[in-house]
This record gives sequence, structure tokens and C-alpha cells, in this order.
Amino acid sequence: MTILNKIFGKGKNFNSNTKSLHGKRETLSPNSMAHGFPIQKRHSEKIINKIVEIEAKEFVGSFSECHFINCEIKIRCAAKYTFVMTNNCTFENCLIWAHKKQIGGNWNPIFKDCIFKGRFELRFENKLINCNFSQAKLSYVGLLKNEPLQDIKGIAYPTIAILKISENFQAWEQIKKPDDFEDLVWTSKKDSGSIIMNLEEHTNNPKELWNNLKELPYVQTSTTHT
Repeated sequence: MTILNKIFGKGKNFNSNTKSLHGKRETLSPNSMAHGFPIQKRHSEKIINKIVEIEAKEFVGSFSECHFINCEIKIRCAAKYTFVMTNNCTFENCLIWAHKKQIGGNWNPIFKDCIFKGRFELRFENKLINCNFSQAKLSYVGLLKNEPLQDIKGIAYPTIAILKISENFQAWEQIKKPDDFEDLVWTSKKDSGSIIMNLEEHTNNPKELWNNLKELPYVQTSTTHT
């Protein structure tokens, strides 16, 4: 196993360091009402072994500062509502399943020993601890606290990680890139964090770009593509 494989890991082997997510769960029922409509309105609660629906219908509830343990989190709303409903929460040993694409905005929960599923295009404000993305589709994800990326598993070509944006931005600008990739806006260049992106979503010539990137010390992925 290469060093990069140890860092990023393989999806099938990830659970050796993660507690089982199996076990019978019941759906967490709404605990409040807004204009006759049932919603979740929870603050500083510990929620264990539940199926939790994160959704925004007529009225948006919240799980402010809650601690979820061994839960299946089913996200059925846009990212802007997910942020509101999970503000300052902690997710531990949870399946974070985005049934609706999570695109745009920042997330500030703490994620520890979690598995992600679905599509994500946003920024994580807090450090992700021992989390796995092998079942997720990451188009363009910012990581403000993960440098280096030992705690991120399941990143494999054509998805790559680019580390230390602010330190390496000048060098990045000098790299030869396909013409269609030049239009990509580097929105994180002023941040101190890293990004993960899927090359196939940002250029029609991913192989050409990868050949120019794969030897760079601040560009990483768990597999070698030739």
C-alpha cells in the first residue's frame, strides 16, 4: 500500500477504523409546531441511533448545537437550509446522506467517524475527523481545517485534493492547464485550507490536466492514473 493510499484510504477498508452504523433505528419525530405544521425544534440535545430527516417545507426548524450519535441523517433540502438546521451540531459515527444535492454555502458542524453519501459542493468550516467520502460525489469542496488530509478517506482519481491554497496559489497559476479549465474561479485562494475537486467536472481534458498535476507535492489522490 502506498503512502497516499494510507492517507486517503480505500472505501472498502474504511470501516476497520469506524464503528458499525448498523442497527435498528426509528425515525425521529417532530417535536414542535409552527402555524399548525410539525417541525423539529431542538437545542443542545443528544440524539442516538435515529433516522433524522433534515428537510425544509413551509417552515424551517432547527437542531441547534445537538449531538447526533450513530444516526442516519437524510438530507432532503437545499444546502442553505441544511446550514440553518444543523448550526453548530456534532455528528459522530453517522451516515450523512444527501438525498438532495448540497451545493453552495458553508457548513459548520463537527463531523467525526462519519460516512458521506450523495453530492456535495460547499465548504466545511471545521476539521473533519476520520470521515469517508468514497460513496459521495465531490464536485468542488473546500476544507478550511484539514491540512494535511489524514482524516479524509475515499478520495480517488478523477477526484483530487489540492493542499494549502494560499501558500501554493502562485505556483498553481504557472501550471499549464487546458483552456476550458482556465475559467475555473479559485474561490478559496485567500483561505488557508484545501480543496477537493473532480477533474472530469471542470475540464474536457482531465487526463491532460492530471499529467501536469500528478507530480506536484501539494496535489494528492489515493490512486495513480496514467
